[in-house]
Amino acid sequence: MALLERCARFTFLSFLFAVSAWTAAAQEVTGGLDRLRLGVVVAADDGARERVEPFRLALEEIADLPVDLFLLETMGDAVEAIAAGRVDYVRLSPSAYAAAHHLCGCVEPLVTAGPDDFPARFYAILVSKRGPEKTTLEGLRGTRLAVGGEQSVTGYRVPLANLAADGINARLHFSTLVEVQDPLEGLRAVLDGRVGATLAWSTLAGEARNGYTAGTLNDYYVAGGKAFQDLEIIWRSPPIPYSAHTLQKDLPDALKRRLRAGLVDLRREAPAAYLAIEPDLPGGFEPVVHADYRPVLRTFEGQYAGLLDPLNREP
Repeated sequence: MALLERCARFTFLSFLFAVSAWTAAAQEVTGGLDRLRLGVVVAADDGARERVEPFRLALEEIADLPVDLFLLETMGDAVEAIAAGRVDYVRLSPSAYAAAHHLCGCVEPLVTAGPDDFPARFYAILVSKRGPEKTTLEGLRGTRLAVGGEQSVTGYRVPLANLAADGINARLHFSTLVEVQDPLEGLRAVLDGRVGATLAWSTLAGEARNGYTAGTLNDYYVAGGKAFQDLEIIWRSPPIPYSAHTLQKDLPDALKRRLRAGLVDLRREAPAAYLAIEPDLPGGFEPVVHADYRPVLRTFEGQYAGLLDPLNREP
């Protein structure tokens, strides 16, 4: 009996040791964090809580932590929530990520999603009419530039800031910035000679002859726009990720690594959970870092932000 008691005691102590070691390892990953707060922008989606539930459950499994869901009405609410520390994780647009960083410097991106199997990036572009010789930015000096509204990311903010980073002040380089109704109207204005160039966006992936996989040129091509072959890209911004799955920067590094690895595998391991959070970008997650958002971060930096003042609209 004594031998059996000693064996039982040894087994029990071994079990306690194993539990203690597992707990210590788990705390090393989570840094003592007892749950994760997930924010999701719902807009007018009344069924958002049910729709996002597969992703919330998958995130719990990846993080090995309970995940609480917080529904946020707008992207602006999401920026405020992550900047104020009311949520730990939220999916932001690229410009919303830049805004959150500008507010607090307390955020870090994990992954971005893409629409297809090409790299999950898109570009702001400047388009002109093809001539007998290759058109250049210098050759467009003094012409009129078609732009989008002042809040347009790829039609105004990103290209003006990044042209400036390339040494081109658009307000001085072009004679006038002309606001157009939409990017397709800008292409038509280029072709009929109303402006020398226009701002647009593109994936720059796939076949150039079809206007690439998506973007303004592809929209024009698919719509059967006339003289498509006469359009030429003169300038492109650095690549921009489509989204920013964002964390509080002060979360434990081990937890960030676990989350990033799990999210990158999510489309393959749990496609329904992936589509629950990225229904419009089914191509899967790719890792990103803060520097990947440089094209939109510039729009909040003083040396470039001054170029984004309100337009002087033409009558």
